[in-house]
Amino acid sequence: MFGRSRFLSFPMVAGAVVIGVVSGKAIFGPPLEEYWKNKLQKEVAAKETDGSSN
Repeated sequence: MFGRSRFLSFPMVAGAVVIGVVSGKAIFGPPLEEYWKNKLQKEVAAKETDGSSN
């Protein structure tokens, strides 16, 4: 259809994966870190209240 006679080469696929991972970490990294930090703090607070009520 596009005139390709073979499949994508391994270096091209590996390069695309690296670019995707790096850009994904740059875009979604800080919000995810904040989300997990808040979630862990809430879990610790919930365990402390459960432990003190027993």
